[in-house]
Amino acid sequence: MIFEDVRTDLRYRELSTTKATVNADLGFFAVIPIKTRARIFGVILFSGHKPRILAQDENRLLTAMSEHLAVAVEKASLFHESEKKAQQLSVLNSIGEAVNQSLNLDMVVNTAINKMTEVLSFDASWIFMMDPSGEIFDVKAHQGIDAKTIRDLARKDVLSGVTETIFQTGERFVFENLNDDSRDKERNAQSTFLALSFASIAGFPIRAKDKVIGVLHLASKANHHFALDELKLIESITQEIGVAADNARLFEQVHAKTEELSRTNRELDQANQAKSEFISAMSHELRTPLNVIMGNAELTGDGFWGPINDEQKKSMEKIRHHSRFLLKLVNDVLALSRLDAKKMSLELSTVDIDEVVAHVQSHVEQLNRAKRLEVNWDIDHDLPDITTDETKLEEILQNLIGNAFKFTPHGEIKLRVKNLPEKRCIEFCVTDSGIGIEPEDMQRIFNAFEQIRDAHTGEFNGVGLGLSIVKNYLDLMNGDIRVESRPGEGSTFTFTVPHSIPVPS
Repeated sequence: MIFEDVRTDLRYRELSTTKATVNADLGFFAVIPIKTRARIFGVILFSGHKPRILAQDENRLLTAMSEHLAVAVEKASLFHESEKKAQQLSVLNSIGEAVNQSLNLDMVVNTAINKMTEVLSFDASWIFMMDPSGEIFDVKAHQGIDAKTIRDLARKDVLSGVTETIFQTGERFVFENLNDDSRDKERNAQSTFLALSFASIAGFPIRAKDKVIGVLHLASKANHHFALDELKLIESITQEIGVAADNARLFEQVHAKTEELSRTNRELDQANQAKSEFISAMSHELRTPLNVIMGNAELTGDGFWGPINDEQKKSMEKIRHHSRFLLKLVNDVLALSRLDAKKMSLELSTVDIDEVVAHVQSHVEQLNRAKRLEVNWDIDHDLPDITTDETKLEEILQNLIGNAFKFTPHGEIKLRVKNLPEKRCIEFCVTDSGIGIEPEDMQRIFNAFEQIRDAHTGEFNGVGLGLSIVKNYLDLMNGDIRVESRPGEGSTFTFTVPHSIPVPS
């Protein structure tokens, strides 16, 4: 919601309960949602002392900022959820390590109950295992409860009844509040556990080869709510204990859990790296100041403020040149971020290829003002009109030609455009006589923020976004691209776009 003048905007009077903006003697107020397609995270508030009308570029910039912030917040939320999962999986990993290091069941079960008591915040835990005869329950490990008490519990019929029921049914028993659970009263266990100051207890079956061989008990002195993910975690732990007792499944189960944790850690590392790269690139997202710099440099260079000498004109031209370059980098980052956020769409129209080529020729004239390279054009006659996104098609060509100039210190560049009626597509080829690409670099040149060696040859440099945007745009446009290159001899980028892209229904 944008209030260009809060003093006169009736909507502001109706919606604002505090009139804080007016009371602060401010004139402009805007509220931009921080949202993705699936969720709204918050809002950004903008205010100004004087009323103002936002230009279309400013409006787009504010919207883009909010979208990118939403993506960052969403990634942070996913990171925190993954961090919690990683903490829980660390319990599994610790138990898995114990299983891997030793086939001693006592060591494994002691590790299990120590970790559960520590990480899951239970006051006590103990494990009963059935002896090989299948008749006697043996205390294999205990934590938070002394040995005499656990032996007394093992002798009580009431405890045997609970454990026996778990052995028979193979189902867990969870008692979150001993005072209110009728099942405990039926087994006369209430007074026993309350006398030990426990308010919640739970029992989980331990299986090996689908047979219950033991029971894990957990107890808390306060009422404990067992969340679904916690129940799943505990049951996963009992599976690991079962694996320790079942040598035939030992390595398979440990490997699976360790791989799961390793995969989660790799995903977290990749998310952190992507977030760091994104934040680093977006730190230069200051398009409005850049436009001001470019505008003032142009006015000064044209003598609007008064006459200037030749050296000053050269300085103004350098400011304009590098500002345009920096603005392109910012726009590239914005485009890549929108693609990452799945917010990029096609603007389809009927496109005259000859007009597109004319625009590209004008772009090349700017790049080649110093006549550093020879530029050749090979354009088919009577090229058909096509249905595609004209802006993205021009940007693809400009990126590929810009790369050709960047990596060609001297020599020539050639652009070929031909119609392929049998394939119902237009083929574009950009060929240069530059430094070429090493074979080991071919697989990564279309990755974001990747640059090949000698990437700063020539007048132009960058951060490695151009080819990534080209590949993503062509994927959107149902096109494809291939590369041929020899180190020291040059490269040829060939891409096709179909005659027509179906309009989404």
